[in-house]
Amino acid sequence: MTLCDRLRRGLPPPFGVIDMHGHVGRYAYPIADLASEGLLRVLRRAGIETILCSHMQCMSADADWGNAQVLECLRQGEGRLRGYAAVFPSDPQTVHASVSGWIRAGFIGIKLHDANQFRYDDPAYEPAYRLANEHRLPVLMHCWGRPAQFAAAVRTARAYPDLTVILAHGGSANPEGYAQAAQAAPNILIDTCLSRSPLGMIEFLVARAGPERIVFGSDGYFYSITQQLGKIMGAELPDSVKRLILRDNALRVLGRVRAGGVEAPAPPAEEPPKTTDAPGPSDDSHPVPARKRWSTRGVRTPGP
Repeated sequence: MTLCDRLRRGLPPPFGVIDMHGHVGRYAYPIADLASEGLLRVLRRAGIETILCSHMQCMSADADWGNAQVLECLRQGEGRLRGYAAVFPSDPQTVHASVSGWIRAGFIGIKLHDANQFRYDDPAYEPAYRLANEHRLPVLMHCWGRPAQFAAAVRTARAYPDLTVILAHGGSANPEGYAQAAQAAPNILIDTCLSRSPLGMIEFLVARAGPERIVFGSDGYFYSITQQLGKIMGAELPDSVKRLILRDNALRVLGRVRAGGVEAPAPPAEEPPKTTDAPGPSDDSHPVPARKRWSTRGVRTPGP
């Protein structure tokens, strides 16, 4: 039975899927179920073996507060949940202390979002990149097709060849820009999470960037995990390529990780600093009123 046939029958893939772009925590619009168990139920049903998550506060100066909430979720995550440490580039010393601490706590990646108005090649991020390079971590960068985002990602990937840059929202506003950025450095990958999911986009990214350069990302809670999975299973691609996207490419990235000074376990082989009210970037990926973006921390999650 092909993956597309399984999709039509409501069945998950016959192998464990690795989701390289997930979130936990409250945001500026309602999310039906914020408890870790709610997310785990969806992961089990969809066949998601591992999801790497950051907190919704990855877009704000409350990144460390959000990281602490992620850590609590990881402890209840049945081994399915792994953590991205979100970074706010306050100053190099603070960034180094923060990121090194979260790596010691077990986080296996770094999440950056330029809604904070800092470019990804801002000098304050350098300690985070050095640590990611040392520990061979994935660095997930929010992107929405802007040339400045791609240029900073390429400079970072070339300067730190042992980390892996993942460009989020592949094909969102500039599909060719994503492909060119991935071609510019061997350690740049593209994730697939995109709400609009235009017909043929996955096939385009595979053709232009290469099947080994695409990883699955759902952006759950923002997007439906099952819808994002379905567009890969139903793509006009060989099942062998779909498996690369849904599992094997991510497994290769995570298999290189050295977190906390020791080799981090890969998924099984099978089965608050100073805040700002500055508005976020002018894309429609995570639309929220600018002042609301920094105010959600105090509304506590009813779950863990």
